[in-house]
Amino acid sequence: MRPLVASPGWTREEEELLLALALSGTSVTAMAKRLRRSRSAVYGRASRLKIVLAKSRRLKAKGK
Repeated sequence: MRPLVASPGWTREEEELLLALALSGTSVTAMAKRLRRSRSAVYGRASRLKIVLAKSRRLKAKGK
């Protein structure tokens, strides 16, 4: 069994960038690439910081 490897913690600068990207309506995928984090990490940190993320375009298309 492989040991779990923890990701580096979030810096204040990364959290501020996450907020700025969220406010600009950037997609979670683009945020993850920019921050070099997984989409799950972006969703998790945004949730912890109570940052509302833009809805997926795919979900909007289904709701038509």
